[in-house]
Amino acid sequence: MRSTDDYKPGTPGEVLQTRFLTPNHITKYRLAQAMNVPPYGIGEIIQGKRRITLPMAIRLAYVLGTTPEYWLDLQRDYDLKHFDVSRIRGEVHPLLSPGLAEPRES
Repeated sequence: MRSTDDYKPGTPGEVLQTRFLTPNHITKYRLAQAMNVPPYGIGEIIQGKRRITLPMAIRLAYVLGTTPEYWLDLQRDYDLKHFDVSRIRGEVHPLLSPGLAEPRES
């Protein structure tokens, strides 16, 4: 059995459900009301059918006492882990070799 520290839910919506809603006895409907968004949107995030956008991250952060970065990082990490790179490999062509590109200074 894994410890709770080792558990990493699959989607940002699962994090929302397991770490915020369930332990605090908050319903999707109550969260949606507090955020002034439709309840079906919260349900779709929890089901992994909808991404957490910047406006949604700001709303979640405000009502749950986190930061927008927390929610955006969860979404970004999930997207990077689950994106099918093979979908675009044949459509793009490298301009620089890996490791040769230097970041531009502002």
